[in-house]
Amino acid sequence: MNNRYLKARTLARVKHKGQLYGDVPYYVHLEAVSRLASPFGTDAMIAAQLHDVLEDTETTVEEIAADFGYMIADAVGYMTDGKLKDRLERKTHVNLRLSSLDISEEAGRIALIVKACDRLANVRASLHSPEKYFSMYQQEHPAFRQAVYRKGLCEAIWWELDNLLKLSEAS
Repeated sequence: MNNRYLKARTLARVKHKGQLYGDVPYYVHLEAVSRLASPFGTDAMIAAQLHDVLEDTETTVEEIAADFGYMIADAVGYMTDGKLKDRLERKTHVNLRLSSLDISEEAGRIALIVKACDRLANVRASLHSPEKYFSMYQQEHPAFRQAVYRKGLCEAIWWELDNLLKLSEAS
C-alpha cells in the first residue's frame, strides 16, 4: 500500500475516532468508499478516506493541504457539505458546487468520482438499515445525479447506483 494512502487512512481514523456510521465505527464507511474508489487510483482512495473530515471534525483545508497537497485538499473541499442544519439546504449547496466542476481539473475529477463512490456506499449500507435512509437517497437521487454524473466518468459506479435505486421503485 502507498504511504500517502496509509497516512490518509490513519489520519481519518484518528479524526473520526469515537464516531459511528450506524452502529459500526466510522472507518467502516471510509473503507467502503475507498474500496469503491480504488480502480480510480491512489489519489481517489486518499480523498475517499478524507472525504468527511472537514464536515465531521475540526480538521481544516490547510491541514489536508499540508499533509496531502492542494489537489487532495481541493477535492475534499469540493465534496464537503456546509455547516447548515437543514439537509435539503446542505445538499442543494453542495450539488450546486459539484455541478460546476470540470473533469479536466484533477481535483474536480477526483471529487466527482469519490462523491459517487460515497453515495453508492451509503445506498448499499441503507439496504440494511431503517427504510427511511434508502427512501431519502432515492428522493435525492435525481438532483444528485444531475450535479455529479459526468458521461464516461466512473460509469460502473453509476450503473450500480442507478440500478439499486430503480430496483426498489419497481417493488
